[in-house]
Amino acid sequence: MRAAQPDELCENAFPVMTARMSETELEKWFPVPFQDITDPWAVLEPTRGALVKLNSGEYVVLYWGGDSQELTVRIPAKVDASEFLASFFREVPVPRSRVSWRRPGTHLPRNVAAKDIAISSRRNGRASVRSGKPIQRRPRKS
Repeated sequence: MRAAQPDELCENAFPVMTARMSETELEKWFPVPFQDITDPWAVLEPTRGALVKLNSGEYVVLYWGGDSQELTVRIPAKVDASEFLASFFREVPVPRSRVSWRRPGTHLPRNVAAKDIAISSRRNGRASVRSGKPIQRRPRKS
């Protein structure tokens, strides 16, 4: 990811999700310079903002509220929100549990490490994503 110049994005960006995080986490997960925004006509609280270009080539506008400790992620209207979130979470290690809101109709990606899934060799068994233990099917009633 890199900081983008203001003229690189020539269209409006709309919110796709919000997430709670500390300032330390913000700086760790988004290693780009942020601008201070203090205009009360533009934002509700002292805010830091940045225009970022992800390694995947997508642009994203980030606003982080200093009082609320909430990050707002905005993307251009023409971008598919669910595809963007999949790309975003591949690049940025924000825990999905931090997401406090997402645009209706979008889906957060399901990133499950291979080690978290147990492969069951049982004929009727399935793997549980949470525990990694096989799920036993109930015997059929005769």
